[in-house]
Amino acid sequence: MMPHEWPELPPGYSLKLCAGDAFGTACKAAEDGAEDGFMLMVDRQDRCEAAVVLRPLDPIQPALTLAYVGLLGLHDGLAAVAPAETPVSIGWPDRLLVNAACVGGIRVAHGPLVEKEGMADVPDWLVLGITVQMVTDPDGDAPGEELEYTDLHEEGCGEVMVPQLIASFARHLLHWLDRWQEEGFEQVRRAVLHDLDDKALKIGANGDAWMEEAGARTLFPLRDRLRQPSWTLPEAVTAEP
Repeated sequence: MMPHEWPELPPGYSLKLCAGDAFGTACKAAEDGAEDGFMLMVDRQDRCEAAVVLRPLDPIQPALTLAYVGLLGLHDGLAAVAPAETPVSIGWPDRLLVNAACVGGIRVAHGPLVEKEGMADVPDWLVLGITVQMVTDPDGDAPGEELEYTDLHEEGCGEVMVPQLIASFARHLLHWLDRWQEEGFEQVRRAVLHDLDDKALKIGANGDAWMEEAGARTLFPLRDRLRQPSWTLPEAVTAEP
């Protein structure tokens, strides 16, 4: 990666390149003692892939609401660099949508639950990973609202480059981290509800979601839904934007 392509990150981050699997590599780095704000990115232009290490001071349930902080950071980060009026939204619990189709999302993992500052069941570390498909096979089917997956190039965001998106994500993640720490989860919750594609879904104060239909309530525990990503992206990419 050329020096002019290196993301300009705000204070609080330390960034390094990795050959692949930024999320898995960041989890290993967290296990080995990486500090809060340590970020890894993969040097590729067809897909934006990065992960950041956090060191929560809250028990596991409130700590997992950092997933929403990551989603807002990714959502707002893309919205800030995409062309005006690009329809960016959130798919619960971990997907980033453009024009109602998935372009990627976040992943979350945490370390063992320990005691910190007198609080029990606090994750020793938590890693937020992001992946966004910049461009896919140009010979594939043209994406549209009816399709489940798409990419930024096909959705009119071909001018957005990986370093630019990572830098924007980092800035907006820091903004929402500050709000989460200073104001609690409520403002984060309201912002996510505003950007959710499915307006029938509700999110509670503990981060769990539910939906009511015909008088019956179906609960979706956040912790269970974050164990595996709800999205997958194509691996075979034959061209760059």
